[in-house]
Amino acid sequence: MTRQKGVRDLAPGPRAADGFVRSAETGLLLPDRLATPHRLSGAEWFRIRGTWQDVYGQKPTWQDVADRLSRFGLGQVLVVLGGVSAILNSYEPLKSQPRIVQALFQDPQRVGRAFQDYWERLKLEGVVDLPLFFTEPQVVAIAKIALLVCPHVTERSSRSLQPVGEALIMAADLIDREEAVGLTTDVRSSRGADAWLRFVVMNGVFNASDNFKHALVRSHDLYIPDGLPVDPDHTAIDLRQRFEEITGLDPDFAWAMGMALFANWRTVDRKSDRPPGPLSLKTYTSALNLAETEIGGIQKLFAVDSGEARKTLRDRGCGPRALLPYDINPLDRWPLVSLEGRLYCPSVQLLRWKLTAGLHHVFLRRTEGNDKAKRDGYLTYAGRVFGDYVEALFRRVFPTSAGRFVDDRTLRRMIPAKLKACDGVILYGDTVLLLEYKATLLPYGVRAKGDIGGLRSKVAKIFGTAAKQFDNTIQAIEDGCLGSLVQPSNVTRYLPLVVTLDMLPVEGFLYQAIERAIATSNALTHGKAQPLQVLAVSELELLEDYMADGGSLAALLLKRIENDTYRDSPLKNHLLAQGYHRVLRSNRWLQRRYEAISERTMNLLRAKAGGPW
Repeated sequence: MTRQKGVRDLAPGPRAADGFVRSAETGLLLPDRLATPHRLSGAEWFRIRGTWQDVYGQKPTWQDVADRLSRFGLGQVLVVLGGVSAILNSYEPLKSQPRIVQALFQDPQRVGRAFQDYWERLKLEGVVDLPLFFTEPQVVAIAKIALLVCPHVTERSSRSLQPVGEALIMAADLIDREEAVGLTTDVRSSRGADAWLRFVVMNGVFNASDNFKHALVRSHDLYIPDGLPVDPDHTAIDLRQRFEEITGLDPDFAWAMGMALFANWRTVDRKSDRPPGPLSLKTYTSALNLAETEIGGIQKLFAVDSGEARKTLRDRGCGPRALLPYDINPLDRWPLVSLEGRLYCPSVQLLRWKLTAGLHHVFLRRTEGNDKAKRDGYLTYAGRVFGDYVEALFRRVFPTSAGRFVDDRTLRRMIPAKLKACDGVILYGDTVLLLEYKATLLPYGVRAKGDIGGLRSKVAKIFGTAAKQFDNTIQAIEDGCLGSLVQPSNVTRYLPLVVTLDMLPVEGFLYQAIERAIATSNALTHGKAQPLQVLAVSELELLEDYMADGGSLAALLLKRIENDTYRDSPLKNHLLAQGYHRVLRSNRWLQRRYEAISERTMNLLRAKAGGPW
């Protein structure tokens, strides 16, 4: 697990304020536990990112990058970027760095020495690990610049790839220049806290960590599930049918083709690091006997025309005055670029994202048959599907006979309708774990552009509402409404937990915003109420086997509250710091589900091909 922060020279410097470290050169601050590169129980918590100015002492400009890229045809640059992205996604961060240098630079030893010299200087300041010089945000940034400045042709125009390597390193400087805007040592003021909150949230676009197999199963079961929920209290939407109406594709076929395309670009040759080249979709699928409409539908779902991508970037204001590193439209929606009849994949990570959380955006497309009413209906229904997904996990852990897990339908029967209760309860002796499931995703403007007003509004809606629902449930239990299950006199603490679909950047600045939302709602003031905690569903999935084997989720959360350092950090970080490595493990049930979906996918492709494919 690697945390890559973007401010240029945040090497440990003199302490500037409680909980913060200041850079000796710029005066910028970073929270102490993130600023000090260190290993806790084998986990990488933070790495400094090296830039062109760090290594060579020169401040690069957009024009410096554009001059290097414009020597190449767009196709050549996109192939190179796809190879770099594949290396980054195939190796550990440290192992990937020298491989990229070896692949791109004419004199790798000289370049390596320059990096080594920079690292030696950092060691004097207490840095113990080599900084990262190549990261996925840089790959995507260079893809955007290439779309704007390179001739849109496929042929090779340069034998040496070093200018692309130099441009990649320079991109870190351009990104940092925009990321650092507004960051200040005045972290206690509203303005200073907002600047850091913006920084943390925008960095989360690329830094969220997830088990890929878990994410694939989760996304499949949330967006193209095999069946409809059986809850008669809610109107169901046939998401598979809706997907086909929007895309013109059978969802299983679209899923299978997406996985096949991802498999094509996800890895590089281990001996040569040679990247996968572009492909003709028609040639690639020739063995499958596909109709033209199917080939066109796949291309429309995954690919954007290079000219359209250039226009979109210009329309969004990407250019010499603003790189907009986290406004990655259209490559997040269409991770493949179509150029002269071939498809290119500049970012393996964005293609992976398209196959997982990116499926959500298919249902939000503005098409003739998918009007605003349908899109709004989907957003409401998606929350219910997510609730069913989380509830199913708890049902696997706590069988009905155990009488530990109380679902929302049971709560609705036992609690007066005027009290809108939370989504579930788990009984742990004298501790009642209160559950609320939130499928709401942070808006694109928040993630991509750092819209603080939009973020605060969304945080208030998500957590302010959840806090009120927790209050209502506490009141109902204290009034004896759940008397057949739990007596209020036996309860010493209520532990409120929000399970989110979004992998929020759970850091102190975000928790400050959450606490303000709770205070504004005048909620969770009961003497038995503990501080509200947040857990991403991706983290909960890692804990399923631990809970099924008798481990206590409540105990883990209580230990997190007691730890001042990790109280407002992701639970995964806290558990790793405490040495709970075995708690976080691959989910057995999701692994079996992944294998079943994969086998079904391969059978579909074999049927299309009339034999092996």
